[in-house]
Amino acid sequence: MLIRTPKSVLRLLIAAFFTASMGVTCAQQGGDPVVIILDKDSVTLSEFKKTFLKNNSLKNTTEKDLRDYVDLFVNFRLKCAEARKMHLDTLPSLKQELQGYRTQAAAPYLTEKSVNEQLVDEAIEHLHWDIRASHIMKRLPLSPLPEDTLKAYKEILGIRNRILKGLPFADAAVAESEDPSARSEYKEGKLVRSGNRGDLGYFTAFNMIYDFEKAAYNTPVGTISMPVRSPYGYHIIYVRDRKPAVSTFTAEQILITLPENATAADSAEAGRKAMEAYAALKKGMPFGEAAKRFSNDEGTVFNSGKIDPFPPARFEGDFVAPLYDTPEDSITRPFQTRYGWHIVKVTKKELFSETPNLRSDVKWKISRDSRSDLGPEKLVERLKKEYGFKEVVVKGKNAVSPMKEFYDIDSVLIYKAQWKKELFTSDKPMFTFADQTVRQSDFAAYIEKNQFDRMRKVPRKEFINYVYGQFVRSTILDYENSRLEEKYPEFAELMHEYEDGILLYELSERKVWGRSEKDSAGLEQFYETVKENHMYPVRAEAITYTLENDKDYKTFCKLMDKGLDMETISKKFAKKGHIITARREILQEGQDKDFDRMCPWSILMQEGHAVVTSASERRYTTVSRLLPSPKPLEEVRGVIITQYQNKLEQEWVESLRRNCNITINYAPIMNLIR
Repeated sequence: MLIRTPKSVLRLLIAAFFTASMGVTCAQQGGDPVVIILDKDSVTLSEFKKTFLKNNSLKNTTEKDLRDYVDLFVNFRLKCAEARKMHLDTLPSLKQELQGYRTQAAAPYLTEKSVNEQLVDEAIEHLHWDIRASHIMKRLPLSPLPEDTLKAYKEILGIRNRILKGLPFADAAVAESEDPSARSEYKEGKLVRSGNRGDLGYFTAFNMIYDFEKAAYNTPVGTISMPVRSPYGYHIIYVRDRKPAVSTFTAEQILITLPENATAADSAEAGRKAMEAYAALKKGMPFGEAAKRFSNDEGTVFNSGKIDPFPPARFEGDFVAPLYDTPEDSITRPFQTRYGWHIVKVTKKELFSETPNLRSDVKWKISRDSRSDLGPEKLVERLKKEYGFKEVVVKGKNAVSPMKEFYDIDSVLIYKAQWKKELFTSDKPMFTFADQTVRQSDFAAYIEKNQFDRMRKVPRKEFINYVYGQFVRSTILDYENSRLEEKYPEFAELMHEYEDGILLYELSERKVWGRSEKDSAGLEQFYETVKENHMYPVRAEAITYTLENDKDYKTFCKLMDKGLDMETISKKFAKKGHIITARREILQEGQDKDFDRMCPWSILMQEGHAVVTSASERRYTTVSRLLPSPKPLEEVRGVIITQYQNKLEQEWVESLRRNCNITINYAPIMNLIR
């Protein structure tokens, strides 16, 4: 049953009939004749052909196929024209829906496509490897001034030079890194978090911020990178190891933990106990039994040492490193981390492998990753050159640029999301590009729109610098977005198709689908005209009477044979307190095998009635023939609604054709297949 076609499906169904150009071709151009005229709407042969070939091939097309397609094409164009005559294209709900489709369709045009493909290839290459790295960071503000950037760069470069001269990287991280995870944290004299001394453990693509990830993968093992800029600041990265990627480890462990502020003696004692456990395992003790006996790790000891499957990035590098080189179903030698001494049994290693959906999965991750900004950023760089982007330069000893004039706005209101554009009264030009001049009032409106309550209280200059960069990018991309139909004919065509699809859906809802559902009187009237096409076949009505005992059964049969009616028989049995059970069925031949065996269909077709008895089951069945009859509306409502919709559709199209001057030049169209 087809009552209503979903919008997304409808768009696909009618795509074959969408026009191939945005405008109306009103006259023949050269060798491209006009083949269809619908009042003032004209269609050229090339336009018709392009539309036809979207979902068809001329190779096996017959003349009848082409004529049928012409009819569909004309019907579609007439419907779209009526939708616009009814001003459906001005409905706010439809305009909003179309804008949603446009946003999705525009996305590929607002990024540098080549960059996106390069990012996918790069990410897949990274996914084949796990990197272990340490880092030292010097923070930068959200949008640093040049002097802030230079200072941080010099500091991190100086630290790198000291490490290259012999300073241990871990010691430098504890002393200099502005990543707090490098140092242990104490509260009231008690250790609450052990520092990682800069060690980030093993990671793969998408585990780190993109700038950091890329630098790490481009740094050879055993070397220290030059300063790397990320949104957080400057880093130097020491790449310690590189292994073929493991998606997940499944393992069991024995852990002899160290007490807080452990001494060398404590570590030696834990190591001795670990060697004792290792010796027991070598002699054949089951790992689970050894875990219960030797391990004091509260997290796993009650589970025979089992650890839930984990990716390498979940645990610190010192713990994960030995697992890469340990075969499945093998155990490591005892090794030490800052938590204690471990013995690990690797039960399974799931190595990374490319799947059929990997590329699409990577694209999805990139769209939610910081690297997704690279495509638009590259596009903005190109568009700045294409559109001649220039910032306004203010000359003079005490001159202040239009952007820096915003340094004096009320930051208290900004942090409360209460700043209003009217508070900034100047309106000087800030930059120009293409035919656009962007003024301070535009930037003020952008600030008002992009402030939010409880925002991080960054310095006012830093905030303005950051927002200004976003404003420039947004302004250029918005301008490019507004010109997509003009710059890219295929995008204009796609949007025209979307609009036609939305309009046709709304119009069909009004003319056909909605009417067929709401017009119950019209539906019933239509049913009366077609009910003879929805008939029951010859059927049998069977009424089976079941008696309580053999005596009642014999009495009942005698009374029925005498021709008494059921009302009289029932009264006789009721006086004696006896019950007759009756069951009515209506069946057709072949519907119920048991009934077919019982029912004498051949006799029934000739005589019109029959009696079937069963003394053993005390059953008496009367079978009557029912002649063919229409099925009730409720039983065939779905089919009737579909037929009613088809009727409404046909009447609607006929009306459109009657009220339009239609001229079709079939000769050039048929020459497409000759």
